[in-house]
Amino acid sequence: MKQLNVLYILTKLELGGAQKVCLTLHQGLVRNQHNAMLVSGAEGVLVDEAQKTPGCIFLDSFKREISFSGFMHDLKTFRTLIALMRNYKKIYPDLIVHTHSTKAGIIGRWAAFFAGIKNRVHTVHGFGFHDHQRFLPWLTIVGMEWFTTLITTHLICVSDKDLKRGSKLLPFFAKKSSIIRAAVTDQHFITPAKRTDTHKKHLIIGVISCFKAQKNLFDLLEAFRIARTTAAKQGIDARLEIVGDGEQRGAIETWIATHKYNNIITLHGWQGDVQKFLRRWDIFALSSLWEGLPCSVIEARLAGLAVVAYDVGGISEVITHGINGFLITPGDYTALASHLEELVCNQTLRTRLQQHQENLTHFSARSMITQHETLYKKIEITR
Repeated sequence: MKQLNVLYILTKLELGGAQKVCLTLHQGLVRNQHNAMLVSGAEGVLVDEAQKTPGCIFLDSFKREISFSGFMHDLKTFRTLIALMRNYKKIYPDLIVHTHSTKAGIIGRWAAFFAGIKNRVHTVHGFGFHDHQRFLPWLTIVGMEWFTTLITTHLICVSDKDLKRGSKLLPFFAKKSSIIRAAVTDQHFITPAKRTDTHKKHLIIGVISCFKAQKNLFDLLEAFRIARTTAAKQGIDARLEIVGDGEQRGAIETWIATHKYNNIITLHGWQGDVQKFLRRWDIFALSSLWEGLPCSVIEARLAGLAVVAYDVGGISEVITHGINGFLITPGDYTALASHLEELVCNQTLRTRLQQHQENLTHFSARSMITQHETLYKKIEITR
């Protein structure tokens, strides 16, 4: 088998879907005896995990924040990436640069263009522009994506919705794009997912999320408050556990203290081993206003959890309303609360949704890595 030479670029190794996918690809290619390198910012809970695989470079200047000082960091990162890619190109003339996430995607693809790298691939984990932005920021990001798409060899989407949206707004997107599902290390989750409802004191609703505006956690907190109040009248003690952290932590802690939920809601912070939480939760919830296709939803289903989520991004490609979870119109937290109440108070319904058997093999890490290897080889041949 011909060796592939791939350089992955990512902004920050936080606990998110894009980061998990990128790390899984990097580790998989190295394991399959290919030359795979990874460049990322130096921050994030997954840095330690990334360091276990050779070929990682961490740049202190690679930041997610957008500001004047951030622009100076971006300029430094851009120059560093060009120099780095030129050096790699001398060793690997057929180098493929593969970017993940919006900011890394724009900076990384243009750095590859100016470094003379012909093979430039980008994975769309949900677009940086969305319906909840003001017009000027939306137009700015669309404009940057529009021009960057022109210099992109191939675009990978993790959901059908992203493929359709990109094809509608961006030049030649449909002609040079394909779908490869965001995957998880499924062997960690495919175990007999026996729920233990009758042996626990509490029924647990779980969330894996960054604490930022996109994730809209205050809708979920309010929906939980309503659902818990109803459940308490039936003698059911519902609890909420959140794995994650971020800029809104202070505000979330204030909300919890104000409602006297300090012993009811647990903030676990960032956790590398999320499966230990998923296996003991009863319901998984997500209140994001926009997404690509969150890996946490796939992980929740692999762990046998009923899912309640706002119907955004590619979530409907995993969750079927009333079959393995419930999908709600984004922003309708009263409907979110209503469906949480149903699952908390109705064990028969909850068990039926938990035990639904869907085919999730196309979300497996093995399948994702194989599809990427096939795509990389095809790109090398066609160019």
